[in-house]
Amino acid sequence: MQLEATGKNVEIAIQNGLLECGMKREDVQVKVLESGGLFKKAKVLLIWGEEENTVEEQADINIEQAENNEETIEDIAAETEQKDESIEPEKKKRIVDTSRLEKRGIEFLSGLAKLVDETAEVKATAGENEISFSIIGGKLGKLIGYHGENIQAIQMLLSGLKLRSEGPIRMYLDIDGYKENKNQAIIDLANKTAEQAVKIERNIHLDPMNAYDRRIVHTTLQNRDDVTTESTGEGEKRHVVVKPIFKK
Repeated sequence: MQLEATGKNVEIAIQNGLLECGMKREDVQVKVLESGGLFKKAKVLLIWGEEENTVEEQADINIEQAENNEETIEDIAAETEQKDESIEPEKKKRIVDTSRLEKRGIEFLSGLAKLVDETAEVKATAGENEISFSIIGGKLGKLIGYHGENIQAIQMLLSGLKLRSEGPIRMYLDIDGYKENKNQAIIDLANKTAEQAVKIERNIHLDPMNAYDRRIVHTTLQNRDDVTTESTGEGEKRHVVVKPIFKK
């Protein structure tokens, strides 16, 4: 079943849709139809109750179409990005079995990776209600794509393997350490920018980033007492500002 919902931004649109259909966030798939703007509402499509697709059917999904979505699952998950955000603890956290999903994920990613590199190897590490997949090989540039765009597309297809009945399982994907290296580069940039902002006693605007990357900056600097951060701008121009704290 499907339901379209609108709101001031993507997150509010999702919440409006969940209220209308009576579903929980982890039980639906989200497709962003319009990201919204200053004078335009965001529009999302909530999908649930779909029958399980086989690995072969998933491999046939048009990756290019997924790449063109305005936001990825990681973007949506990180949309509430303020560093002082508080998350209410769950009363009873249900631990779910990840073994079946782990097997399907390995099969899907292995079939995809072999198309570009016969030597590619897929590994999976299961945690508490989460699975981290990694693809290792020598010629995986096509799977990574420009600025990691293909990784994001494949991540969306990977998430589509999850059945509603399998509960709240988060899945992460890295290819040849691309994300790990990128995340570390953002952490290094955040710390370097903070030192510079304090030194020159001026705000520093970073280049535009997606919500996931902005979240890394906020998290990296949240425990410092000499700077603060905030996101500003709309759409593709949204970025982080690092501000020095002037002590009295």
